[in-house]
This record gives sequence, structure tokens and C-alpha cells, in this order.
Amino acid sequence: MAIVWQDTREGTHYQVRTAGKTLRLYTDGVLHSQYNPVKTLTGSVWDLLFLPSLCLTSEHTRHPISTSAQFNIKPLKVLVLGVGGGAVLHMMNTFFNCEKIVGLELNPTHIEIAKRYFSLNETVFELIETDAIEWIENYNGEKFDVIIDDLFYEESGEPVKVAPPTPTWFYHLYRHLIPSGIVIMNFVGRPSAMSAAPLHDNSVKKFLPNGIHLTTPHYDNHVLAFSNRPLSSQIIRKTINQHKKIKSLKQNLRFSCRALKY
Repeated sequence: MAIVWQDTREGTHYQVRTAGKTLRLYTDGVLHSQYNPVKTLTGSVWDLLFLPSLCLTSEHTRHPISTSAQFNIKPLKVLVLGVGGGAVLHMMNTFFNCEKIVGLELNPTHIEIAKRYFSLNETVFELIETDAIEWIENYNGEKFDVIIDDLFYEESGEPVKVAPPTPTWFYHLYRHLIPSGIVIMNFVGRPSAMSAAPLHDNSVKKFLPNGIHLTTPHYDNHVLAFSNRPLSSQIIRKTINQHKKIKSLKQNLRFSCRALKY
């Protein structure tokens, strides 16, 4: 593994490392993102963040889906909270017909690295340097088809979730979601994931009644997705086999998916 760039800014140490053709972003020793321009799927946690969006079509065509434009009835608007190196932004752009992918990132160095090393320069990407929680609380614009919450900070070398998954946080996210849109959240550790409000709060359950839980080997990340549309492992796996681009890469996917019981 080679270091292609590193710097310490305001007491925080950043590194961009290569592993073969894969680029990895480390902040204070914590792996934030990885990107391979040849092999979009990572075989790890970042795949879990895009997979629930395959449920956006629950009525499957009988013929293979040859392009991302055919997969979606309309172009998607996607909001990603926490950009890092932008792995999930690339996946959404590669496998879906996206009109716009907005990435909120507090750390200006992460945005600089994402543009310089991780190729987030296409016009479909809009990277905003901002406090994502304040932005979500104050935003009053167009709604999104998919919202991905991947907000973490480091504490003693460990990732810590920025926004606790409380009913209030879910209300804020849901306010910016189209009807039948999907909220996707990344957690470290099962106890953290199982604290998500839809699993415990009846008022949140009513507007996000369906949920799935995704994991991948060798990582303690747990990704939950919630929607009022059907979500299931069966839909995800069927869509993978119908999507020519993903099907050709599916040997790189390693994940488990189960329904959440409310």
C-alpha cells in the first residue's frame, strides 16, 4: 500500500493511499472511503449504502435492464450526508439514472480530496461544504428520492455517529423525502443500529413502515433502510440479476439482507 498524498491540517492527519488501483481516504487513521475507477463495487460496507435503492422499482421488467436510464422511470435526486471520498456517490451515479447527487460535507479537506483524487467533478455531483444537521433543519427546497445518512466523526480513532437516530432526526429527513422515497443509514455496531427510531417509536413507524437490515463480512457496519414502499432482499437480488451492469459485477458483492421486524 502506497501513500500518494498526506497532510496534517489543524491537528487532523489525512492520507490518500493506493491498494492496487483502489484509492483509500484515511482521516486520523480511520478509513472513510475507497474508490476504484475500474471496479465500482467495493465488496464492503459502501456497497450496502447503494443496494437499498434497487428497491425503487418494485415492478420488475421481464427483460434485462441494459442501462441505468431504463432502470428508473424518472431521474433520481439523491442526498448524501457525509461525502468522504465519495464511493457511494459514484455507485449511485453509475448504477442509477441520477439527475442530481448532492453531497453535504463539513470538512473542506474531504471535499478537496474528493474532487482531486476521487473524481467527483462531474456536473451531476453538487458538493456543499456545510454542517449537514443545520442544513437538514433549515433546508426548504426540492425533495429527494433517496437520502443516505453516512455522518460520522472520529473519537479516539473510532467512528462515532454524528446525528443520533431519534424521532426528531427522522422527521427532518422524511420532510425532505418524496412519497415512497428511501432513507438509508449507516451504523457502527448492532446496538447503535437497533436504536433507530422507526424500530421503537410508533409515530415514526407510521410514515416509514418498511425496513431492511444489511451487513457485510469483516465489518461491524450495519446499514438500515426505511420507506413506505416495499423493501426486501428478494427485490434487491432480483433487480441485481436484471441490471446488466450490476449483474456483471455481482461476484464482487458480499452482503446479507433481512427484513426488520417492527
